[in-house]
Amino acid sequence: MKGVCQHCSKRHLHRYLSEFDFQYSARTALGIDDQERTERILPWHSQKEIDLPALVTSHQRVKDATMTSPINFSISGHNAETDAPTVDDLVNQVGDYVSIMRAVEEALADDGASEIEWRVTNAKKNSPLELEITPFPRRHGVNIEQRVHKVKEHTAAGLALLTAKAERPSFFNDSVLEKVERLFRRVTNGLSLTKVDYGPDIQRTVEITPSIARTAVSHISTVRVPKEKPYRELGSVEGFLKGIDRDGFGRAIIYVKLRLNGEIVKCLVSEIAESEVERHQIGDVWKNLRVRVAGTIYYKSLGRISKIDADVVQFLRHRDELPSSSDIINKNFTGGLASAEYLEKLRNGELS
Repeated sequence: MKGVCQHCSKRHLHRYLSEFDFQYSARTALGIDDQERTERILPWHSQKEIDLPALVTSHQRVKDATMTSPINFSISGHNAETDAPTVDDLVNQVGDYVSIMRAVEEALADDGASEIEWRVTNAKKNSPLELEITPFPRRHGVNIEQRVHKVKEHTAAGLALLTAKAERPSFFNDSVLEKVERLFRRVTNGLSLTKVDYGPDIQRTVEITPSIARTAVSHISTVRVPKEKPYRELGSVEGFLKGIDRDGFGRAIIYVKLRLNGEIVKCLVSEIAESEVERHQIGDVWKNLRVRVAGTIYYKSLGRISKIDADVVQFLRHRDELPSSSDIINKNFTGGLASAEYLEKLRNGELS
């Protein structure tokens, strides 16, 4: 398995072993050709004809399971002769909105990766112009319905919050706020309306008019340039390991993508914690591992982290290694511990 599978969780190890056992036991060197291998994989192949309509129906079920409801945009331009938007305004407005959703998705995801691909699936030359974009899975057969629902929900809630008050929405880092500001500014200069309908699964519609856009831009400016002074405190954060380096003094540095807002924070690792980082750097594929960093947290303003002096770096379990529903059904799975005590020990990696 070395060199092929970069991460094999205990939960699925038997499946990996079965695959490699079959590959070795059905290799060409033993006189087994492609036809015999196929018959071993599909033992019913020689007994039953393949029903093409059934296969098409099955494929459609997989396709339906991996698609979810589209998002509809209504965009109007601001011109004395027509309400049609310019090409630049239309492309940039939709492009920024998709970039916002992608950033929110990455901040929400356990591995910080994007699994959703947005495609234009319909366009109507009404007044205003309407575009339909539909989410598709980047990998065939992956069900993205729940992920898409969360992305829609948090994106819509974040935009609504910025139109109501000067408060940073969850999962909206500075890069996202920059795109959101551009989205609103276009409706004060070139566009007269941007309306987003999220479909029946999200009971919310975002409608941006020039007056709403001006208010939102003012709120974003307040959020991006807060009045609070820098401060520091002891604490901890969780996120995903994105890089390991050393500074000019030879001290270990790790870069962590914060779980809450997706921002990448520089962490200076103490000598005590450095051995733990080196152990994982050598023994594991370290990128995107879940980590908890504890120590002195330096803030540039309220809730905005600039760097961390890390006294403790703890590598957390991958989600595949956490208990499944079948484990939880077992009344003795906590080993006699109270639920709160068990969860705390599990989170801290104290349980084998």
